[in-house]
Amino acid sequence: MKLKLFLLIFLIQKGSVFVPKYKLQVRSPLGNYKGEINNIKISIIEKMEFYSLSIPIGGQKKAETAIKKAFNCQMPLPGDCSVCGEYKVKILRLSKDHIFLYFGFQDIIRIETSLKVLEKSFYVTEQSDAWSGIKVSGQNIISCLERICPINLSIDAFGINCFARTAMEHLNTIIIRTKKNEFELFSASSSAQSFLHTVKTSAQNI
Repeated sequence: MKLKLFLLIFLIQKGSVFVPKYKLQVRSPLGNYKGEINNIKISIIEKMEFYSLSIPIGGQKKAETAIKKAFNCQMPLPGDCSVCGEYKVKILRLSKDHIFLYFGFQDIIRIETSLKVLEKSFYVTEQSDAWSGIKVSGQNIISCLERICPINLSIDAFGINCFARTAMEHLNTIIIRTKKNEFELFSASSSAQSFLHTVKTSAQNI
């Protein structure tokens, strides 16, 4: 009798047979890790949205106008980042014809209309599931990152809201400076555990 009850709870009936009832659950590739090593705080960036926007050939002016209309801010130059305060959107200009939009999942409802406007001027691809994010901060953060990041992270050379595509160990990474001693790091979700291990190991070895 208990076995029958178990089947009724976990299976749903389709005609004369029972089939599994599946339910999808959102899971971060890094779980909800949060820790502190040598006064460096390390935490997972949860519920983030990444959109890749490619500019069609000859569509530069139209794309700039679309960004201005959608977010009321200028499109940044290649290698620069714009932060649209009203929408809490970061616009990362990766190259002449390619930008990333990065914002929190909680703002997706407000931004959906803007994304539809952008589809008329860009090739838009959602890439949220392809990336994993780590926030790192603390007085020793530069000492930690300079062990694994080959770019100059001094505040004079790499200011607040500056970003770069680089490599940390063997992993392709996007690094954004959000405060003097705080950075957001993004790498492929498929190598998320290696990414977190790299950051933690560097913090341990200061």
